[in-house]
Amino acid sequence: MKKNLFLVLVFASITLLSFGGTFQIRATEGGEGYLYIQMQETSGLGTPQTSNQLTDIVFQVKWLQSLGNVDMGDVLCTNYEITKSGTRSTQGSYYYQEYFADNTPFSFPENWVQNTWVTIAMLEVSTGSGSGIFEVGEDLFVPTGVNIGVDLTDYTPSVNGSAAGYTYPTIEYNYVWVGGNGFGTTNKTKWESDGNWSGTCPGDALPGGMYPYIGLADAYIIIPSGLSYYPENTTGSDDGGWACEKMFIESGAHVTVPDLAGSTSNTRLYIDGDLRVDGTLNLPALGYATVTGSTTINSATGIVVQADATGIGSFINNGTITYGASGTAKVQTYLSNSVAGDWYIHLIGPTVNEENYTGSGTGAFLDAFNLVNGNTWAYEWDETVVNTLGSEPWINLFSLTDEIYTGKGIGIATDDNTNHTLEMTGALITGDKSPPALTYSENHNELISNPYPSAIDFDAFYANSGNSSVIQQKNWVWDATAGTYLARTVTGGVQYIQVGQAFFVETLGAGTVSFKNSNRVHSNEAFRNVIPNVLTVNVFGGQENYRDEMIVMFNEEATSGYDIEIEAMKWNSQYDDATQIKTIAEDNTALAINVLPSESLNNGMTSVPMHFNCGYNTEYTLSFFDMETFESGSEIWLEDKLIGGDWISINENPDYSFSATPNDSEDRFILHFFGPTSVDEFGIENTIDIYGYRQYAFVRNNTNEVIKEVRIFTLAGELLRDIETVDNKINKYWVSDKLGYYVVRVITDKNVYTNKVFISK
Repeated sequence: MKKNLFLVLVFASITLLSFGGTFQIRATEGGEGYLYIQMQETSGLGTPQTSNQLTDIVFQVKWLQSLGNVDMGDVLCTNYEITKSGTRSTQGSYYYQEYFADNTPFSFPENWVQNTWVTIAMLEVSTGSGSGIFEVGEDLFVPTGVNIGVDLTDYTPSVNGSAAGYTYPTIEYNYVWVGGNGFGTTNKTKWESDGNWSGTCPGDALPGGMYPYIGLADAYIIIPSGLSYYPENTTGSDDGGWACEKMFIESGAHVTVPDLAGSTSNTRLYIDGDLRVDGTLNLPALGYATVTGSTTINSATGIVVQADATGIGSFINNGTITYGASGTAKVQTYLSNSVAGDWYIHLIGPTVNEENYTGSGTGAFLDAFNLVNGNTWAYEWDETVVNTLGSEPWINLFSLTDEIYTGKGIGIATDDNTNHTLEMTGALITGDKSPPALTYSENHNELISNPYPSAIDFDAFYANSGNSSVIQQKNWVWDATAGTYLARTVTGGVQYIQVGQAFFVETLGAGTVSFKNSNRVHSNEAFRNVIPNVLTVNVFGGQENYRDEMIVMFNEEATSGYDIEIEAMKWNSQYDDATQIKTIAEDNTALAINVLPSESLNNGMTSVPMHFNCGYNTEYTLSFFDMETFESGSEIWLEDKLIGGDWISINENPDYSFSATPNDSEDRFILHFFGPTSVDEFGIENTIDIYGYRQYAFVRNNTNEVIKEVRIFTLAGELLRDIETVDNKINKYWVSDKLGYYVVRVITDKNVYTNKVFISK
């Protein structure tokens, strides 16, 4: 006769007593949430068991009816042909479900050893949701009883335990990483190798026919502990990206997401559902992960966003993040000291809600920024101090318990000229976050920072509700490797702010700005918008890796003076010997981003003074980029006033090397822009263009004709100059130091061209 056995879920044991031997049987929750049915021999029959056989197995699971629509599902894995017996039944206030194996002899497990638990079946809870008490019923709880048969002898167990707090339903992980079984020794950590995956039960075929990949739905994967090889970026060929529906990384296991090298995917790990981390998820430099569902971190430093000289990892969650009792994350910031100088300076902010932080909000204590104990200096920006840009009002921070709130930026510096990796451990920042309110008091600049473990899109941040009424759509980012501030406005510049990066904003009024999850992006580069008529200029040279950048562009909304909404003033370097360039607006404002009226490009020549200064007597190089954004036929020329001679065509020579000293005049260069040379629809040939700039007339020859002579007259017809000239593409002639209009006549071998020009001082 079959007897009934009710099993406890978590570590409840049942002792089997007979004169032939004693046994225990239990149910315990597996690490992935399955119900494991396990047996062990404690005495009597010998080790190992070879002659005796299991002839009968019957067990039942019970739970309170008050838990609702809970259903113990089918057997997932078993070596004993155990099946579910019909539907659930009731007894008093309980439901119960019976499982059994037929009276067919089964060999004991191969690894049957006394006092060693062996899993004989895996069950799932397939319907219902919640948590509650599951327990074992006594032998007389239901009429059918409990039975384990060995050589046709029945053993009757007693019950000695119960389990509470079991969470259901069970997630069915249908892809299990086995690792090390790929084809060839180089594939042991390769995600794309089918041999590194198994179905839920050992030896099962993969349900999808191959490894989890982008586009494969319902791939529930588990990375178990105790393996020698785990998914890592060792092959560099996982170009399709890693993807699954859900992922569980067991305690002791790890996953290292590959970087973007050689990949066409912008997200290297995409989880469309939930992520549970009891082990470690590593995101190395350029290793990106997106989780659409919820994220649970149960282990210390369960998620690690790593950084090095090549970049930084990135993590974006679109659901909630919860932490177990010991759960934390770690975010690194690589601080490169590529510029030699007295101070090694970085502008950064908190990257986590620090685990030891007990302040009034979220963020970190100043101690978390301590790079070199006793040799780290920290500063905060004081907007209440009247400031001339370049002479910044920094205030020293001294106490290691000073609170640095989420979204606030500070400056830190050392004088050890050493690269550092700053690490912060705690809870990842997610959701809406605001730094302390901006005051709009004196200098109208504030230092704030990206709080998330991914980059943010500054333009999206500016567009957040309320932000546009507090700040201008512009920022300045300190580039520590170049020793300069990089600016951005709506017209161009640094769009993406990296993990932990602090940046300056210009305030419009007092108020609070907010960061939102929708601002986050995966990025390791400062991408620029593709905007027409943009010239980006870089200068390289001087001590170590000094460099600087400026932008000149044309826009319909611009004026020739400083336009606060679309232009950015030049912020001088924090190093006195830095290499720097800037342009000067008509109202003498020094600009990092200079936006000029579009009509000035289309209606003649536009000349832009470009100032240069340096700290060393050495060689420098100006490099010009984005010329392709100008309409075909546009020309850009560089005039070096110190050297003199012919102008340099930027279109043909995008790099210009020159010698300079700190004593040279800053007012050394002029950029000359000419709009596109056109041929009209009737096929009329290009002409000769005549322009005036300051005290000079410029003649651009767009024809195949040869210029023989240039004559300059007053409006009254008085001949001032008669010049026999060399025929260059661009010709420059001094006219007068008196303000007014003059007439310039150009005589070629075929035609005569005349135009009126305005000469200023």
